Amino acid sequence: MRANFVYSNLNPCGGGERFTLVTMKALYEMGVEMDLTTLEQPNLSKLENAFGKDLASILKKIRKINLLDTFDEQSIHRNLHLNNYDLVINTHGDIDPYFHPSLNAKNTIVYCHYPSAKLFLESKDTEYLTYHLKIDRLHSYTNPSFEVTSQVAYKNPNQMMSQMVESMVTRSGNHIYDSENSKKEYVDWAKTTYDRMITDSFLITNSNYSKAAIQKEYDRNDILVLSPPVDVDTIISKVRIDQDLDSSASSNEICILVVCRIEPTKRIENAIYLARLLKERKISAKITIAGSLESHYQNYYNDMIKLIAELDVSEIVELHIDVSFEELVKLMKKSKIFFHPREGEHFGMSIVEAMSAGLIPVVPAEGGQTEFVPMEYQYKSLEDATKIISLLANMSKENMSKESNRIRNISRKFSETNYKRQFQLIVSRLLYNLEFNHQNVFDSNWKIRDSISAELARR
Repeated sequence: MRANFVYSNLNPCGGGERFTLVTMKALYEMGVEMDLTTLEQPNLSKLENAFGKDLASILKKIRKINLLDTFDEQSIHRNLHLNNYDLVINTHGDIDPYFHPSLNAKNTIVYCHYPSAKLFLESKDTEYLTYHLKIDRLHSYTNPSFEVTSQVAYKNPNQMMSQMVESMVTRSGNHIYDSENSKKEYVDWAKTTYDRMITDSFLITNSNYSKAAIQKEYDRNDILVLSPPVDVDTIISKVRIDQDLDSSASSNEICILVVCRIEPTKRIENAIYLARLLKERKISAKITIAGSLESHYQNYYNDMIKLIAELDVSEIVELHIDVSFEELVKLMKKSKIFFHPREGEHFGMSIVEAMSAGLIPVVPAEGGQTEFVPMEYQYKSLEDATKIISLLANMSKENMSKESNRIRNISRKFSETNYKRQFQLIVSRLLYNLEFNHQNVFDSNWKIRDSISAELARR
């Protein structure tokens, strides 16, 4: 058995990238050979720094990396034609349009975190087309030819080790290349392809919130809700609930942690505006923002630095870039509250991570996180968030410890073990052509397993 994982760029090192590595690990444990089809060479050292060597090492198990210039019709056709995959798994189904007439719901799993690409393509969003789809790399694809530009074993520690990399580059031939017309044709193709992918694949999403958004755009009632994996067990083993605050913090100062990629969609400015409100209300607090930074978003990072200075909160807000997992654990240990700045989050893996460390989550009242964060910690405005944090800051140590334990227990259902078991059963269902009713598995970790086990027993 051979599977093809599709993910345009693993290097941002966010929740979606970690989720993909865990999914690869689940498939590898089933004895399935894996290829990776991507638009960017994975940076192994960066992935190891972010997720640890154990998880990142799954990339060394990959048979081959298919390195494409873009996701386009000819590249996808060639990718599938040459490799004869039994299964295609697109874990970036919110962003990457990857589909072909040979694919269907029996041989293609698409994990769509949210139907973002449909909205981006309809509006011809420049940021999406440039950063995610690499449209500036586009050659005329009306009459292309292909060539393997490299097939080498990388030894650079920043790249994959002992991996064969096949790069597929589209050439425009001798005819005149019309850049603008070609880009327009490509956007039209990508939109059609994305729609077909969502309509005709075995579709999984992360929350009821995302499921409703997909159903609003597409007429599908068979979408499976499967919560993504979070490394709760490791964090629980490393962080004690009853630990004292870090010695660098004063006894009456409460530490607030924000964890997200440094990019505009994460609305990090909300955390900085929150800092100003806390300062105005004389609530003694420290906000630490930790996240990975891609060079593409350097200007946004610079804007956040300027905003911190303009709002005069530099003594309250700290930015930590590209922290390792061990560094993140240290930040969790000295924090008591987790603040999430973005409304409409599709699920919120960083929220669950923080909860597993016993941090009290203060999150927007819109998004997938509302399905597991208690209502009393959901805010509708930054004023609301300030009030919640003020109440927590005045909570006794004993009550804070009890609440932290309650929050930690909620996080346990999102363990990697539970996710891998469920995903492996979904793959088994496809490979063995078993039937079961699509059900929301958010509240039960055993529905998929019991359904497939019953079908196997019947046979």
